[in-house]
Amino acid sequence: MKKENKILVKLNDVFLMNEAIEKVYTKACEKVSNIDVKAVLKEKSLERYNFGKMLQNEIKKLDANAKEDIMSRRIYQLYMKSFSNLLRMENHSDLLNAICKIELLCLEKYNELLREINLSLSLCRLLIKQQDNIQYGVRSIKKELIVAD
Repeated sequence: MKKENKILVKLNDVFLMNEAIEKVYTKACEKVSNIDVKAVLKEKSLERYNFGKMLQNEIKKLDANAKEDIMSRRIYQLYMKSFSNLLRMENHSDLLNAICKIELLCLEKYNELLREINLSLSLCRLLIKQQDNIQYGVRSIKKELIVAD
């Protein structure tokens, strides 16, 4: 039971981070004028939204009575506060570099969760698939940065 709680806490943290990043992508998409960058941000926002829905299902599998607690909301607010600085960036290259850093932070969180013993196969597959998507997205953003320079 204690092990499940530890997994739930980490899974909830990944979910909240994902939710915050989804909102940052949406707001950043509204801010940028470059059509290509806007398309990438919109795609990443939708990808994060879909991933969040799948994570919610995994959380419910582990704990059907899962409820948001105050600490989890606090973590979400901290994520939003730290990520919202991105939206103040005027330079598209700086914005894309910052997004790459966020994505690398996400990969660390996913790896931390994947190190847990007794994760369900469906959760492992979901996290690994999302890791692949993030790594592909980071490579795409880096290519966009090279083209912009």
